[in-house]
Amino acid sequence: MSERNHSLLVTVFTRVYNAEKHIASCIESVLNQTYENLGIFLVDDQSSDNSVFII
Repeated sequence: MSERNHSLLVTVFTRVYNAEKHIASCIESVLNQTYENLGIFLVDDQSSDNSVFII
């Protein structure tokens, strides 16, 4: 990969709805990627569980 392409920001958008049991592993999975220039947007979609507190 060229130096120019390696500096590109990759953004991951994830809608979260009642995902308190799974959101931590989802976040860890994104953060464990080998590509380091990542942005993560987690959007709570009016969850009725504790998802927003985990985010």
